[in-house]
Amino acid sequence: MRVGRGGMLALGLLALACAGTGRPLPEVEPMVLPVLARDGSLPAPVILVSLSGLTSRRYTGAPGSVDMPVLAALARRGVSAGAVRSVAPAAAYPAHATLLSGQLPAAHGIVSDRLLGAKGVRVTPYWHVSHLRSPTLWQVAAQDGRRVLALGWPSTVGASIPQLIPDLSPSRRGETWLGVLADAATPDLLEGAARAGGSAPEADRPGPERDAVLVALACDGLGSSEPPDLLLLHLSQTRDALSGFGPDSPRVAAAFAGADALVARLVSCLREAQRLESAAILVVGDHGVLDVHTNVFPNAILREQGLIRMAGSSLGGTLGSTQSGVASWSAIVRSNGGSAFVYAENESDAVRARRALVAEAETSRAFRVISAREMLEMGADPEAWFGLEAEPGFAFGNSASRPVLRPAATRGAWGYLPNRAEMDAGFVAWGRGIRVGVRIPHMQLADVAPTVAQLLGVDLGDVEGRTLVGALEPRLTVSSGTSEEDSGE
Repeated sequence: MRVGRGGMLALGLLALACAGTGRPLPEVEPMVLPVLARDGSLPAPVILVSLSGLTSRRYTGAPGSVDMPVLAALARRGVSAGAVRSVAPAAAYPAHATLLSGQLPAAHGIVSDRLLGAKGVRVTPYWHVSHLRSPTLWQVAAQDGRRVLALGWPSTVGASIPQLIPDLSPSRRGETWLGVLADAATPDLLEGAARAGGSAPEADRPGPERDAVLVALACDGLGSSEPPDLLLLHLSQTRDALSGFGPDSPRVAAAFAGADALVARLVSCLREAQRLESAAILVVGDHGVLDVHTNVFPNAILREQGLIRMAGSSLGGTLGSTQSGVASWSAIVRSNGGSAFVYAENESDAVRARRALVAEAETSRAFRVISAREMLEMGADPEAWFGLEAEPGFAFGNSASRPVLRPAATRGAWGYLPNRAEMDAGFVAWGRGIRVGVRIPHMQLADVAPTVAQLLGVDLGDVEGRTLVGALEPRLTVSSGTSEEDSGE
């Protein structure tokens, strides 16, 4: 068969990805993607890949003009979405919990990227699985006797997944990635990570080197005698590029091209293991990204109101005195980037905080105050008294020091509310059980988990998302109430 321009580019990236692993280049068929049997059988394995900041612009466009040509090839031969509505806030940890549970943050419990404590917003993310309150894909799959492999997926520290590299990074000087994983990862995977280059200093933070290690581990698992039925893989190399340079930067395009090469490597590994024709691959983003120029620090306003007390100062201490951090608070703002949620010990403190922040919003015109009702309608944190949403170009920070407005330290931000179209993510699916050439104009991030559950043949229970029935082969949806007669078969 002839290979078109897009196929040739995909093959080139596939060869580059294979060469980058230090392994010999595999012999590949002229077409990257085979023609699949449509017999109604369940796929095995089901691979769910999340990519920081993926939106449809990265795989939509003329051949040769997209950042991710391999993903574009999967989209053309499978299912793709034009817009995937994220969650509130449209941030990494809440979004990934929704991808696993099919629930919104108010239900699953991962309501922000950073934890909030008695002394303010913590540096620690929602790493630990104990914060999750809803059943997840990996839990129902394991209960059904399925093998699960999770690599770098957020909020999996402490999860009872037999094959696990959780989302952990060094937080103290002198720590290494493999060092902090020592008590949290499966021992054989930890050894495999060391062999694949995980000891390199570049792997100590999320990025291309760490992603390459995780994909190498995924390939080892896919090629083993007992491959996973469900593979969860999070690729992070686009995150810092998006934050540091903004969504339209050439550096960002290069980061997405690098992630695309790793998707190609997964395809290659499935082919080598003779599992490509039985597999299903789903690639999804967590949120979109906006350009920013100014940071907003509303906690400085609450500090002036005496609602935040700094360590080493009296309640009425001046803003110019030396501070070492928050000692206590009766009302505080937790930043999500493009949005922020306001917490208070009681109604009186919440009213004082709201009055001060409304005045600042009217003066600065950098953000708007949103009601608790509006937040609840979006499935945001029910513990917050109200919220703030930054105007385009602005993003929040957690500092309680003046000035309230400062030049932004980064060029890209996320964490806005999902009603902004710029926060929409992307979605592509290809493989056994998935239809060919289907385009979904709009879907929800919460729809991914029940759709994956349908592909696995497991029951996720009553969730807020809905199965993307139109994306699946008709025979796979019979058990959910659609008959073959009704489907036209």
